[in-house]
Amino acid sequence: MSDAGVLEVEQSMLGDLVDISRAANAADARKLALTKTFFESRTTFRAAGLDARFDTDMAGRSAIAEIALTLSTTYHAVSEWVRISFTLERFPYVADAFEAGLIPLTKVRTILTHTAGAPAEVTRLIEGRIVSAAQRLATRALGEEIDRLLLETDPDATERSTERGRAARRVCTRRRAHGMAEVSATLSAAEAAEVTALINEMVGTVCAQDPRDPQQLRVDAYLAILRGCTTLACECGCGRADGTGNDVRPDIRLQLMCSLDTLLGLGKNPGYLAGYGAIDPQTLRDLAQDATWQAMISWAKAHYNKHDPAAACETTAEFERLLTEDPQHLVRRRDLWSPAAPSAGLTGTAGTVVIKTPPFDPGMVFPPDRRHQATSRSTELNTILDRYHANPSLAQPEFPDGHGGFTEPPPGALTYQPSDLLAAVVRLRDGTCRHPGCAVPAADCQLDHLVAYLKAHPEAGGWTILANLHCLCLGHHQLKTAKFWTYQLLRDGIIHATDKLGDHGFTLPAHR
Repeated sequence: MSDAGVLEVEQSMLGDLVDISRAANAADARKLALTKTFFESRTTFRAAGLDARFDTDMAGRSAIAEIALTLSTTYHAVSEWVRISFTLERFPYVADAFEAGLIPLTKVRTILTHTAGAPAEVTRLIEGRIVSAAQRLATRALGEEIDRLLLETDPDATERSTERGRAARRVCTRRRAHGMAEVSATLSAAEAAEVTALINEMVGTVCAQDPRDPQQLRVDAYLAILRGCTTLACECGCGRADGTGNDVRPDIRLQLMCSLDTLLGLGKNPGYLAGYGAIDPQTLRDLAQDATWQAMISWAKAHYNKHDPAAACETTAEFERLLTEDPQHLVRRRDLWSPAAPSAGLTGTAGTVVIKTPPFDPGMVFPPDRRHQATSRSTELNTILDRYHANPSLAQPEFPDGHGGFTEPPPGALTYQPSDLLAAVVRLRDGTCRHPGCAVPAADCQLDHLVAYLKAHPEAGGWTILANLHCLCLGHHQLKTAKFWTYQLLRDGIIHATDKLGDHGFTLPAHR
């Protein structure tokens, strides 16, 4: 069979998988609908004639137990089906898409979980966009998108639901097979990030020769923290013991991404917490109020103002010097950076430059006001896909040479390994692996040059700059290296992924 014939057969297989998946989704929808009908039949008062002591609640419980027995499943599983089927009455578009097989039960669960407690008028406004996102995004990305839509549509209500969520914090243990158990904790996003940072810090205290794999190290680090240790006992034979009894605790560093307006309290667009996703702006500002913080700026364009000292800066070094001499300049000049006016920019900095400000003391933020501008990531992604299908030539890389618009390589561009600052900004921008549907956190990904870096001739290859780096998990990086997938960076941080069959996918950066 020719190569073209093989590709045609493989594309046909993918089409069959789509059809089978949709049929399975529709079957799940019918199963839940029949469960609901059976439950309603057993709990109506028409059954009261069979027993004068009829109890609706007991009848419902019995109905669930009867279905569980018939299907050899658990009471908990069937009761969840009943809960989902009744809750879907408030989501007609989601129910229709589920019945048509367009979205699976796992995504229905995600939708109902993330919209729980949201006002009905808010869910009505965003339900259509949620259904659209559910057909485009993987489950974890869908949950993040719903959180973002809720924050953008009604930030005040979302902040109130966040407060209710904090009241539901808990720690649970659950029995597992083979003599194992599971410990789970429901925490606020910031608390979970703090726990993750503590575990990562603890893992870093052992030797490189420690024989444990990464997951075993994380479990032992978790237990060491619970036992009050500050270092982890090494198992390589070097004799390093744990730090029991030491009261010194490492600094906890959280990485967040947001617009300057949100940080200063002048807007209510959501922020992004690395390893978690969208968070409400008040939580973000609370973190800035309680901690010493340092801004990492990916900065390319500025409003020109002859009365502004920053407008006279002709190099990034001069701007960094200005911030060092006057750290509050960033806070005072909230209109300094703008994504508009593509012709504007500092002389000699055509591309995007990453800089770091001096540390700022806790509380250096403005009080919030009521202004808010909403955006929709799912709408953006759908628009991108529609434009591509209408005109595939639009999906052209913004910087096909991998030089990011620079005419001369900026500092560090000709070294293979990115600086710690550049790596941190790339991970914050991406949030996760940039392969469509992949949810591996950026912290666990490798940084990949979109246009290959040429070690023999660095000037000729792709440079080590923000516009030529993205995050890929180990598996997808290996697929790229093996030429099964290619990736291009389009405008606005959009990644265009293409496989050998000619299928296309697009991913947006974590925060825009």
